[in-house]
Amino acid sequence: MKLAELGSEPIPSGLDLSEEVLIGTDLCGELPRLASEHAGPKPLWLADPRTWGAFCAADPHRDSGRPEAGPELHLLCEDPHADTERVGQACAIVEGGGFSGIIAVGAGTVNDIAKMASTLSGVPYLVFATAASMNGYASGIAAILVDGLKTTLEARPPRAIVLDSAVLAAAPPQLAAAGLGDLLSKPVSSADWWLGNRLEGSGFDALPGLIVDEAVALAARHARGLPAGEAAAHEALARALVLSGVSMVVAGSSSPASGGEHLLSHLWDMEALISGRNLRLHGAQVGVATCLSAALYHLLIGLESPDFPKTPDWARTSERIRIAHGELADVVLPQAEKKFAGFAQRSSLLREEWPEIRAELATLGIPSADELRAILQAAKAPASLEELGIERDEAFDSLSRARDIRDRYTVLDLAFELGFFPAGIRQVLASSRV
Repeated sequence: MKLAELGSEPIPSGLDLSEEVLIGTDLCGELPRLASEHAGPKPLWLADPRTWGAFCAADPHRDSGRPEAGPELHLLCEDPHADTERVGQACAIVEGGGFSGIIAVGAGTVNDIAKMASTLSGVPYLVFATAASMNGYASGIAAILVDGLKTTLEARPPRAIVLDSAVLAAAPPQLAAAGLGDLLSKPVSSADWWLGNRLEGSGFDALPGLIVDEAVALAARHARGLPAGEAAAHEALARALVLSGVSMVVAGSSSPASGGEHLLSHLWDMEALISGRNLRLHGAQVGVATCLSAALYHLLIGLESPDFPKTPDWARTSERIRIAHGELADVVLPQAEKKFAGFAQRSSLLREEWPEIRAELATLGIPSADELRAILQAAKAPASLEELGIERDEAFDSLSRARDIRDRYTVLDLAFELGFFPAGIRQVLASSRV
């Protein structure tokens, strides 16, 4: 089907979007046609051992035309990271082997590596999803670790996306739960996007949200069917995740689907890598972080008389960041400095117009943390810090520092610039009930 058939909201023409999206069952046999049309005569198959195993189990008779082994199959290491090293390796294989395109078999990490490698190598790619675990399949960005910093880089979306509900339902249930958690960030990330435009004039468009709203609501209503393996629930989630990626292409950035809640998740990832700990599922972290952001928004909307702080000094701020972020400070500081440059202007506007801004925020329909937690719990997704293995002191620390890692204005910045943070952090933790 074409993207226009996925939702009721018209999608603008003239954008670099996926040309074909298949959602249904028994779709492995579609890959030879899709490969011929979208990846050229000599595609490289890219997967990791786990995603390749899941795919082979779904394709026992090789209806997909998959290779058994050989140079046309590149298996990443077990539990790979989407970083510049692995992207570079994939590019070298594509270019050195004269491959005409890439067929990615996997989910978030495999898709990001394939997307970035195809963009840099100038070849098309298509993706066969092995889990409905994230909303980046159709997006125009790839989340890549660059010198330890989780960075979103511009990249071409896949020419075709295949989401087989039987394969998705057979994946470990925590993966679909993570996809739902990633998806549920939309209301608070959209509010962050609106807020950044209100205070900085950075741009905002309601259309990306409209494109995905209906599909997100449907996926949330089907949340209980995800752990039960219901095909309808997995197809509803898949549709919403694709449209969420499309909304980012329409917006020209990840803003409609990535705000302060994603900064928290990215910070947890970056620090886990630095300390050698295993990564948690990104969407699982985002789901819980979204509850925190939602609770924070509702507390700030109720703040009638902020205690505005004095304009901080960059020398002291940069020293705080250097101490607080340790090994990551050198990659964090340039992002924080860009955002810091607008502090005085934003503070002046907040002092003059907070009653109006507060009233406008109240009209955005930001769900409560309780509403979000109920959806996560229905899907048996993590709905608390304890389920993620995050201590409350660690969460306190993260809420105080996550704003530093990216030059994007979010509710985390607003909390500091209204003087609500850091004193109000424990209130957020209590109010969110995570």
